[in-house]
Amino acid sequence: MTAPAGSASRSARRRVGVVLAVDFVALSLVVAFSGAAWGWLDGSRPTDAIASSPTAGFSGAVATPIGSSSAGPSEVPPSASPSASPSPVPSATPTPTGGVWTPAESVPYTFWGAGTTLLNDGRVLVVGGTSTASSATAVASTEVYEPTTGHWTATTDMLQARAYPMVVTLNDGSVLAAGGAIDGLPLASAERYMPDFGGWMQAGTMHSPRTQGTITLLADGRVLVAGGGNAGKPSFAATAGAELYDPVTNTWTVAASMSMPRTLHTATLLHDGEVLVAGGATAYTGGQGTVTSSAEIYDPKADAWHAAASMSVARYVHSATRLGNGHVLVVGGWAFTTNFDPSLATAEVYDPASNRWTATGSMAAGRARFGLVSLNDGRLLAAGGVGPTYRMLATTELWDPATGHWQATGSLGTAVMWPAIAVLPDGRTLIAGGALDTRAAQTTGVCALYSPPTR
Repeated sequence: MTAPAGSASRSARRRVGVVLAVDFVALSLVVAFSGAAWGWLDGSRPTDAIASSPTAGFSGAVATPIGSSSAGPSEVPPSASPSASPSPVPSATPTPTGGVWTPAESVPYTFWGAGTTLLNDGRVLVVGGTSTASSATAVASTEVYEPTTGHWTATTDMLQARAYPMVVTLNDGSVLAAGGAIDGLPLASAERYMPDFGGWMQAGTMHSPRTQGTITLLADGRVLVAGGGNAGKPSFAATAGAELYDPVTNTWTVAASMSMPRTLHTATLLHDGEVLVAGGATAYTGGQGTVTSSAEIYDPKADAWHAAASMSVARYVHSATRLGNGHVLVVGGWAFTTNFDPSLATAEVYDPASNRWTATGSMAAGRARFGLVSLNDGRLLAAGGVGPTYRMLATTELWDPATGHWQATGSLGTAVMWPAIAVLPDGRTLIAGGALDTRAAQTTGVCALYSPPTR
């Protein structure tokens, strides 16, 4: 378990090269000469608006987009300079429900698409990510946020630079980082972070490379990874395959496959130890992507999948979380892969006992690629993301399971998609980094803390 030197490898891996014209990591659905296709992750819609004022901080004012730009099917914008990172302003912002957003110390570099998890000691670990629309600029960086001091500290780099890694904290307190992508190709490698000495060790190799899959810690301590993209151009293929990681033996085993390929779907551990998988993009055929409303459940004891009731609408790049009563809320995302599909505001709740989905209150704004976390009191916080007109959102909303309604709870000063987000032990929520436009032409390292209102 030898940890590589941190600072030297970090600077070596933070290279800024020519961004790939079409990066696999997105499992891009960009089609030549077609204005309607959308990249699954990297890539762009033809008219992407860049968020206003890259020097705005988390002041509570909504960052209003001031322009738009177009990229052809084979064009990806150049990397943003780290100097474009917003700086926090020294003021707290009260929110309509009584919660407060306050600026926090920024991460020392800009990023989006990082892996985030809460360590057993209450610190937040942020790993990998990329500063551009492409995994060509993926980093191996590992940063730790200490809530008691409010500071970020660099720790040992990962063994492998990764954009969009799948990350989860294991029962022993170590952290598994698996898959992701670099240089336009999905990764099969995995590694474990050991908080006691701040280093990484090899964690075997998955049987299939994958990026944009899901990772779930099972009740027995093993880890399930499912779906994701497993091939680069020209196939841009998603997989139905699943695998199990055993932390005791440090090995991967092929698990039963899902009923269909999925990427950018959600996976939620149920109270009975099974795993609900919902939605996702499934296919790339003749230049058109397919999104599914279907759901299925994995039984780790039987190593088998069985069908669950379908959602009311197809979704990908949506969010899901388990509620205190064991139900699962799914919200937002996109239903199609074309430019004419606005981000969804609708939400629905799955009851495992009855195998039924029930509509609940809709968000005030449709969101895709946004942060969703469950607060300590059971309410949910939705933050940022891509809005219905494909502009970044700075707004945040609270969902109350007692009423089924969403309520505005203030705005970030910087509108972002796919930030790192985690709930701290003291009940506050940390949000860090993110992309400032749908093509990730600009990224940020700015952070903020949300203190929810008392009930």
